[in-house]
Amino acid sequence: MVSLICAGIYDADGWTPYRGPSEDVLTVFKGQCKSLRQAISSYIRRTGQSIVMDEEKDKDMVSSLLEFKASLDSILEESFSKNEAFCNTIKDSFEHLINLRQNRPAELIAKFLDEKLRDGNKGTSEEELEGTLDKVLVLFRFIQGKDVFEAFYKKDLAKRLLLGKSASIDTEKSMISKLKTECGS
Repeated sequence: MVSLICAGIYDADGWTPYRGPSEDVLTVFKGQCKSLRQAISSYIRRTGQSIVMDEEKDKDMVSSLLEFKASLDSILEESFSKNEAFCNTIKDSFEHLINLRQNRPAELIAKFLDEKLRDGNKGTSEEELEGTLDKVLVLFRFIQGKDVFEAFYKKDLAKRLLLGKSASIDTEKSMISKLKTECGS
């Protein structure tokens, strides 16, 4: 049953937005939403597990998670009209997968931010950098080891500031402000 439901939106390369004649997936599969949500959850967990659990690809984990999350957001918007039930399914599944390795994703997200906020990241504009930081904050919301993230982020921030390796003091202030907003202090 699940494979029949998903046949309209799944192809060999992965999930793609449904491109039916002026109707979204929810209209086509009316009454099958629970099965479709279960199939999507299973897909997210299976695909995400291959990203998070592969220790050899730790270097690219955050980039891969950002790409995966962007594709899920696109599917949610284009195929499910931002349906709240599907939004919650994607959120819950993504939160599960990002915390499979306890503290490692938190550490890697902090390291990814350090890399982006360093002086050597001159190839991007201020707006592109802010956009990337906002996307990384979405991942930050999902991690349970926020204290681990905080420890690595503080250490990296201190190094950047003391050694003068920061791309921009304004960007550093902006990131700290965003983290304060997220954490409530």
